[in-house]
Amino acid sequence: MNALLLLGALSSILILIILILYFELQSLRKKLLAKEFQIQETLQRASSTFSEAMAMREEAQRMKEDLERRVDEARRESVQKSKEVVAGKVTEQLAPFFPNFKYNPRDVRFIGTPIDLVVFNGLDSGKVESIVFMEIKTGNSRMTERERSVKEAIDASRVSFEILRIDSTLDQVE
Repeated sequence: MNALLLLGALSSILILIILILYFELQSLRKKLLAKEFQIQETLQRASSTFSEAMAMREEAQRMKEDLERRVDEARRESVQKSKEVVAGKVTEQLAPFFPNFKYNPRDVRFIGTPIDLVVFNGLDSGKVESIVFMEIKTGNSRMTERERSVKEAIDASRVSFEILRIDSTLDQVE
């Protein structure tokens, strides 16, 4: 009988150990599922972050290419404008020798800024009949604000002639 009691007690202890192990196993399974869920969430966030990073990289690449294209375009425009400015300056200097220039080239004085030329009409023959202030323009170029202000002063007859006398003693210059 003692053996039976001992066997019953051992059986109860064994069942209790099995139950404890079962509940511990269930707890470990829940923890494992929770960890797997965390890992899945972390992987999804990492994947999303990676996708965003790739999209940002592609956008940065597009922006870089657009910037390079605009810089190249600006360079080409700058070179073209520079060519136009040089051509304009050459044209200003050569204008008195063009066939459609109606004044004697010897009567012309180049100033450059704020106007291009002053024509002393008749100067070469000894008698100035008129004075013409001339601005040379090429293509679609327009007068600057300064050029317009000179034209307005001339049109409003705000033009005069002055003589400035300077004492030319060399002793005063040191």
